[in-house]
Amino acid sequence: MIMSRYGVKLEEETLVRKVRRIPAKGEVFVNVGDVVESETVIVSGTVRNPEAMEVNVSAKLGVDPDQIERYMLKKEGEAVVKDEVIAIFRAFFGALTKTCRSPMDGFIDVLLRKAGRVIIRGHPIPVEAKAHIPGRILEVIPGEGAVVESRGALINGVFGVGGEARGDLIFAVDQPREALTTEVMEERYKGKILVGGSIVTLDALRKSAEMGIRGIITGGVDQKDLIDFLGQEIGVGVTGTEEVGLTLIVTEGFGIYPMQDETFRLLKSHEGKQTSIDGTTQIRQMMLRPEIFVPIQ
Repeated sequence: MIMSRYGVKLEEETLVRKVRRIPAKGEVFVNVGDVVESETVIVSGTVRNPEAMEVNVSAKLGVDPDQIERYMLKKEGEAVVKDEVIAIFRAFFGALTKTCRSPMDGFIDVLLRKAGRVIIRGHPIPVEAKAHIPGRILEVIPGEGAVVESRGALINGVFGVGGEARGDLIFAVDQPREALTTEVMEERYKGKILVGGSIVTLDALRKSAEMGIRGIITGGVDQKDLIDFLGQEIGVGVTGTEEVGLTLIVTEGFGIYPMQDETFRLLKSHEGKQTSIDGTTQIRQMMLRPEIFVPIQ
């Protein structure tokens, strides 16, 4: 194992175990001993949708709050679509009609009988966890996921944005001191994990996202360029949830920093291989560092 100037691990071969789970109960599709690929779905389920709207039914119909249940067309748990009539009041043999419509797609979550209101919530959100790394199922977590074990090369970066990504490793530069610019980019890089050298430019980041490049590994990045690319300031918490079209892992730091020779050589020795990366970084305490993993078959 080699340590970088930031204490980041660089291991040519190590045993990695990844816990793959979802934040809810779901269906697990693997068993102990199963061989899985990086794209194998381990578990899937649904989580509660945070989007919800409260509707004042009694005010819409002009009735007492504790009377709305008699006018409701939908019960708790039933699905609704935007602008669908969920309650109706008729008087004088239909000459007077008032309706209450749903403001969104979803379902009737709660009927607040005393308040005369209903809460409509968005449909449950599907979630799944893929293996992310090829390997073997070491343990199954009932209803939640599993542990995947694999052997391969592991490199930590010092900073990253974007979550998990997978693709073949390909080099855009020949030397660790070279910059990753739009001039060196080619259409064949689409769907790949691209390795640069000393820095990646803002234009190259934007073009990579447009081209469908899944990830970039580089020595450095200008902090202002990164902020412009993200469209927001870099926080002090945990990265990894940014939706910018690709995952970026920086191995050295902010600015122009040639990738260390050891890192460059190790990655180069695995060029063309399926690679799994994760830009998730805990910025303040650095308990979580971005990872690059290349399985050794």
